[in-house]
Amino acid sequence: MSQPRSGPTVALRCFGADLRRRREAAGMTLQSVAEKIKKDRATPARWENAETVPNPRMVGVLLDLYQTPPDERTEVLRALAEAKKPGWWHPWREVAEVGVIDLESAATSIRSYAPGVLPDLLQTTEYAEALMSLRNPYEDPTVRRLRLELLEARKEHTIGSASGDGNGDDRASLWVLLEEATLRRRVGGPGVMARQLDYLETRIADVRSSVAIQVIPPRVPHPLAISLCGHLEILRFKEFGMGERLIQIGLHPSMTLITDDSDAVENYRMAVDVTSGFAPPRFTPLPLTSKDFG
Repeated sequence: MSQPRSGPTVALRCFGADLRRRREAAGMTLQSVAEKIKKDRATPARWENAETVPNPRMVGVLLDLYQTPPDERTEVLRALAEAKKPGWWHPWREVAEVGVIDLESAATSIRSYAPGVLPDLLQTTEYAEALMSLRNPYEDPTVRRLRLELLEARKEHTIGSASGDGNGDDRASLWVLLEEATLRRRVGGPGVMARQLDYLETRIADVRSSVAIQVIPPRVPHPLAISLCGHLEILRFKEFGMGERLIQIGLHPSMTLITDDSDAVENYRMAVDVTSGFAPPRFTPLPLTSKDFG
């Protein structure tokens, strides 16, 4: 039996894409595969679309149909085992925005534009908690605690801590464009903002860090501001067959949009490139300090 999933991981998407490439290289259609394995056409389609995971025996049957060389079979089955594993975020699955977090975790680079509040990966726990209180003041404290735990795990998993361990090979590079107004917008009390700015300065000052921060001066017109696009991220991956993704962050998870449309990704990537030219380069100190909230 195929195993249903609550949401596909990047590993599962890559595995499905590999099955599709092998089928197409063998000159077979979904219908012809379905007839050979005595299933309906939707079954191999679900495997290729990362909706379900085939069992190893069925994968072996598919590899026979696609005349897969013996030296490649072991690698395919290894990829299947990886695709069946739950994401690292599984302990927090009840509060996790799975689609975004899994893509974020697998990315080699994340380019972000944050016009309103700081992006999640740059938030201190205090700032994040204050922001959660603004968004949903009546949220169950247990749920909020889980969200904060997940946020800390996301930061550590994706970019590492601010103490210098964020430059490993398995960490993503994070390049963030901030509007200056984002830094001046008080979230939480003065102490929360002061410590948040100190945290950002620590990131900026670390020349070994994979985190780059640029602050766009006020009253500067640029493509992203004119488009009124809101908070967005462009993610790039090392996995073959995983094209870049554009994520437009909504107020609620149901309002967040994820697309791999190449035209959309390219247009926003160009807008990010142009906009970065309007901001001082990385390693430039912030235009305000923690003393501004003292």
